[in-house]
Amino acid sequence: MSIIIKNLKIIFLITATMFISALSCNKEGTKPCYSGARYSFNVTSEFSPQLEVYNVGDTVFFKSTFPTILLDAITNTLIDYSNNIGVGGTFTLSSFDTIAKQLLPARDSFELKFQVGKFEEIPVVSSRNYAINLIYELNNNFEIILAVICKKKGIYQLAITDLGSQGIRGQNCTNAGFNMTVTNSNKNLNLFQYALGYPADALHIKNIYCFRVK
Repeated sequence: MSIIIKNLKIIFLITATMFISALSCNKEGTKPCYSGARYSFNVTSEFSPQLEVYNVGDTVFFKSTFPTILLDAITNTLIDYSNNIGVGGTFTLSSFDTIAKQLLPARDSFELKFQVGKFEEIPVVSSRNYAINLIYELNNNFEIILAVICKKKGIYQLAITDLGSQGIRGQNCTNAGFNMTVTNSNKNLNLFQYALGYPADALHIKNIYCFRVK
């Protein structure tokens, strides 16, 4: 397994936490539990249309919506999380190098347009710019709708990390983790194995969507 793949898996696990800490640390009188998340919620997202092959100029939509009152997996109780100080995670855009059998940064292969919610570019590190921070919009629900417009030919992987929040306004130790699952019935994981030479593991299966642009 390549160093880039290993690094991406590490980033998958930590970037959402880093982003939320930077976004709202000690904000509005709210202090998180630093020993771990107080709450744990299960949420979902979907990529559409569910195709294996797109053309340059086509749009892949990323959509994620979930209610403000959520079932906490730790206590099995309903929590009203509407008065939060921000919910977000990290969205990665990568291309498959089928010769070197590795993932490469692919932020410049797509144009991004948000219909609901917003994003922040992550500063380029060693010329590897492949991720953005997502920030959910709160109306009646938490919601993100992102249009990902294909600009270049290739085989690609889009991925969303688990989400996080530093808590509810004015309430200490209410920070939460949001276990994210991409619900597409077909994530085109055959492209992952074709490009890298081994099948996707459980982490990738839960959070990625693969496709080809011609």
